[in-house]
Amino acid sequence: MPSLTKRALLTGAMLGAGALASGLPAHAEDARAGGPFVAKRRGVFNGKRVDYIATVGETVLVDSQGAATLRLVTTSYVAAQGSPTRPVLFVFNGGPSSSSATLHTVALGPRRVVIAQDVKAPQPPPQLVDNDATVLDVADLVFIDPAETGFSRIAPAGSRERFYSADGDAQSIADFVVAWSKANGREASPKYVLGESYGTVRASLMAGKLSAVMPLEGVFLFGQAANMIETSQRARNIVSYATNLPQLASIAAYHGRADTGGLSATAFIDKTYAFAMSDYLLALAKGQDLPAAERRQMAEKLQALTGISVDYYLAHDLVISKVAFGRELLKDQGLILGTYDARYTGPAPAPGARPVDPAGRITGAIAPMIAEQLKSLGVTWPLSDYRDIAPGSDAWTWSPTGGMGGPFWDYDYPAQIQKAFKANPKFRLMVGTGIYDLTTTVGPARYLVSSSDFPRERVFLRQYVGGHMAYSHLPSLKAFTDDIRAFVTGGAPA
Repeated sequence: MPSLTKRALLTGAMLGAGALASGLPAHAEDARAGGPFVAKRRGVFNGKRVDYIATVGETVLVDSQGAATLRLVTTSYVAAQGSPTRPVLFVFNGGPSSSSATLHTVALGPRRVVIAQDVKAPQPPPQLVDNDATVLDVADLVFIDPAETGFSRIAPAGSRERFYSADGDAQSIADFVVAWSKANGREASPKYVLGESYGTVRASLMAGKLSAVMPLEGVFLFGQAANMIETSQRARNIVSYATNLPQLASIAAYHGRADTGGLSATAFIDKTYAFAMSDYLLALAKGQDLPAAERRQMAEKLQALTGISVDYYLAHDLVISKVAFGRELLKDQGLILGTYDARYTGPAPAPGARPVDPAGRITGAIAPMIAEQLKSLGVTWPLSDYRDIAPGSDAWTWSPTGGMGGPFWDYDYPAQIQKAFKANPKFRLMVGTGIYDLTTTVGPARYLVSSSDFPRERVFLRQYVGGHMAYSHLPSLKAFTDDIRAFVTGGAPA
């Protein structure tokens, strides 16, 4: 594949500034009929009235021969009277590979899905309400649907194998950022990227790629997975069990199964992390050489922290995986925990049956509501064509150096972020985590920072009450957007 610089320039040249700004495709015959769809809207965000232009448009990426490889459909919200130096926040979810619908409709779009705040209450009928928490008062927003998600599609000259890889996927989104910025006259705007879940891997790789072409001002890794080995708990990786212990303790405390000693949630996490990365990690390192008496003492401490029995820990070499924890904590009540938000519980499946994530009920409104939002912006394409997940992406190539494999390749994703720090002395990193998430957790986020040589004064660690989509909890939505607001305006999150 040609370099990022060459492809981005080719894209901009073929589209032309006016064409890309309005969302027009490079070749009409390659595009869907109709579009771009442009709507003028007004809203009050963070107490400030903003007139903005919403555009659902197509951007065509091309190869060195000028042949279209990918048609990316994105939704942007740009202040009508904005400055060419106004910050731009590029937003995407994870997967791999999923559309941006969740961040769009639950967190950052001008309208949000209503989600019941009582985790035991049924969800209300799907509905959208004005989202006064969004950051449109201080930044323009561009929601990106990667290849084969949303309305984005791989063109005939493109390769699914290429776009279904960590490197090719990140390259295409980096290309888009360059092309959109040039075509819309936003080269001088501070550019920020917010990726969630797998999107944090994409964002890390993008930060490195863009450092040589159009350096970013900042990256927000939300529900970070950049250090995948620790996050996903590779078997026998004792660091992965130590780093994840604070999350298990936090969840156990929520369900009344942990002895917090009267500490606040934050203080309890801090204390558990310190214990996990010292006494607990040392005990795991000793393995079978740990004396029986010390082994039992450690199991007793783990039971107090996590609510999992001494007998379980003794039978499982003093560890429990996140998956097993979700089954075991409330097993005596016949319940399992939500994987994406462990505040939610549901009946344990019958033997041999596939479990259903109890937290899944909070996502049911997203598909109909992204369709409603796009329809309200004048989109006439068949909304049934909008894909939440890219088909066949279970064959994703994780390692940027090649090979199929899973997320455990020995590849240093965080090193790509270091390139962004070096390229821009103003570059900053923010890492946020929901304290009840059983997928991407607080401990690995802390370990990501402590094990990297990032300039500490330019790194911000944030924790939120909630799960993988912590912003579904309204107080956390406000905290999340306030942190972004401070981040993109050059301040420090509170």
